[in-house]
Amino acid sequence: MPTTEEVSLVLGGLHCAACVVRVERALGQVPGVEQALVNLATRQARVKYQAPPVTVEALKAVIQEAGYEVQGYFKEERQPPPSPEVEARKMKRRFLLALGLSLPVFLGGMVPPLQGWLGFGHQAWNFLLLLFTTPVLFYSGAPFFTGAFKAARHGSANMDSLVALGASAAYAYSAWVAFFPHTVAAAGHMPDVYFDTTAMIITFILLGRWLEARTRGRVSQAIRRLFALAPPAARVRRDSREMDLPLEQVVVGDQILVRPGEKIPVDGVVIEGASSVDESMLTGESLPVAKEPGSEVWGATLNQRGFLVFRATRVGRDMVLSQIIRLVEEAQTGKAPIERLADRVAGVFVPAVMVLAALTFAAWLAWGPPPALTRALVSMVAVLIIACPCAMGLATPTAVMVGAGRGAEMGILIRGGEPLERAYRLTTVIFDKTGTLTRGAPQLTEVLALNGWTGDQVLAWAAALEEKSEHPLAEAVVHAAQQQNLTLPSVADFQAVPGMGVKAAIHGQGVILGNLAFLTRENIPTQELTAPQSRLAREGKTAVFLAVAGAPVGLLAAADTLKPGAREVVAALQETGLKILLLSGDNRLAAAAVAQSVGIREVLAEVLPGDKAKKVAELQQAGEVVAMVGDGINDAPALAQADVGIALGTGADVAAEAADLTLIRDDLALIPRAIGLSRRMMRIIRQNLFWAFFYNVVAIPAAAAGFLNPGLAALAMALSSVSVVTNSLRLRRFKP
Repeated sequence: MPTTEEVSLVLGGLHCAACVVRVERALGQVPGVEQALVNLATRQARVKYQAPPVTVEALKAVIQEAGYEVQGYFKEERQPPPSPEVEARKMKRRFLLALGLSLPVFLGGMVPPLQGWLGFGHQAWNFLLLLFTTPVLFYSGAPFFTGAFKAARHGSANMDSLVALGASAAYAYSAWVAFFPHTVAAAGHMPDVYFDTTAMIITFILLGRWLEARTRGRVSQAIRRLFALAPPAARVRRDSREMDLPLEQVVVGDQILVRPGEKIPVDGVVIEGASSVDESMLTGESLPVAKEPGSEVWGATLNQRGFLVFRATRVGRDMVLSQIIRLVEEAQTGKAPIERLADRVAGVFVPAVMVLAALTFAAWLAWGPPPALTRALVSMVAVLIIACPCAMGLATPTAVMVGAGRGAEMGILIRGGEPLERAYRLTTVIFDKTGTLTRGAPQLTEVLALNGWTGDQVLAWAAALEEKSEHPLAEAVVHAAQQQNLTLPSVADFQAVPGMGVKAAIHGQGVILGNLAFLTRENIPTQELTAPQSRLAREGKTAVFLAVAGAPVGLLAAADTLKPGAREVVAALQETGLKILLLSGDNRLAAAAVAQSVGIREVLAEVLPGDKAKKVAELQQAGEVVAMVGDGINDAPALAQADVGIALGTGADVAAEAADLTLIRDDLALIPRAIGLSRRMMRIIRQNLFWAFFYNVVAIPAAAAGFLNPGLAALAMALSSVSVVTNSLRLRRFKP
């Protein structure tokens, strides 16, 4: 029975957005391929397919038939993107040779008296320029001809086709003039050569590709750093023996030993020892986290002072680090709608440019002033060279790569390009209450003593009863008593009354702990408790009352307290112009109290978990672009429904499938940073695409009209790609 599989193929020979379109189209035509995404910045194709009938070998054959190389592939085990250093070194060698040979050719074209100073005749000088230019074209420029030939063999064209055509046209014309100058003169044209055009085209474009490969290396640094975080081996205790094993041989259940200063190799739970662990490389949290038996530890974090023994719970691709890498890779490979538009344009761009170049040549030849042939040739070559779809192809993936990597360093995981576009247009942010704005567990906030009792007495007696209770506030009361080191009295005749509270005897006296209805049922006067009860209800707090020997002696109030920084986060989002709402299944008083304490004006309370997604949809139907912030589990339907789902994670659930943005640690301050990073990334993408399109819109007509010589066109084209990548690299310096 067919199963869905996924493979990442490392490609060679990709140079522009037109290449991306052709590979995606070739893969998409294979029966059984569900999705094929090619990333120009990483030179990788991610293919989702049905196996059988599709095999990796069949995919490789299709790519090779389309004229590209497959340098490797990987399935289950993630691998870092290939470093462009090898490509950069090759380009550097070709560029330096081209530069050395091109300079004399360039000087010969720019300084006409030079040939006389050196004692060369006109034809001898042309032969000398031919001698210098030939290796530049056919050795340094060989990759362009190889790429153009492969594309032509499959009935298509790419950036290499434009460069090869332009450079070889200028070279062929100049070589003819060098050998047969009289034929050109007889036709009424000046026997000028354009070897400098050919040489500078190849030199400048090689310079651009070398610089691009170097900058692409910095673009993919973040994900390569993620791969480098995990140590290569682990010290494992098996059958009372200790041994060092490669990381891939560690299995779930192994006992792992970690000394001070060593990295934790896999995820697990501490069973021996105590220490503090630096988790900043994984979560972005700067402060070390204390670890003791029962604490969870994550692979790639740094053990600082103590000796730890832990039991492995997740290894290999199940580790939190592997999940983070997977999400970052998905973000870097996925395409935003705006990028698909650029790809569609690039798919028809190269053929259109070739037609335009031919029309330019014909127009200058027919209507241009003399020497018409010369002007026609120069203008045609300039059009071919200036029209580069490289910048269009790099505009989005480089920004997403850098931004996603920077986000991962900060503890923010972005799932692809589409959420970026939606985050850019956000108008409303909805916060879940419990577990998102609040801690999700009640804490004792107030103890009120009556009739001569002290607060410590009330707390100690209440905690003695709650130790045996399953009441939701029991843990908060007992924890508060433990923090104050109170001695609890012994309890006898304990009895729980469902929905009311508990009864017992302490020191021979009847004791009741429960709600007002319980006290009223037991004929205990409650007049002095009514006012405090009303006040606490307005504050969103839950109260229990303690009565001893038939008289009230105190009350205890508990509430689900706010997380640190909740008010500041809401204020920061409101300052950006976003509308903030609170969504909760809790009662209106409790929800309103929390909303008031953090500065949220609109509250949607008493909403069942299954109806949260409906509330989000209602806002969307009203024209709002909605982000939903939740814990990533209980709020999954609402997160999925929202335009941008933001899940507050805690390491174990960083791969929350419903969320578009996942925050690795439970820190509300990451929310405005995540939205800010998404918006900054989208601004960079829009800038890149604007300048890529604007460059072509302005430069192509200028070249066709004869205002741009081919050498400058080559330099401008090369620098356009470098500028796009450099602009994207600004995201590495993003600070909230």
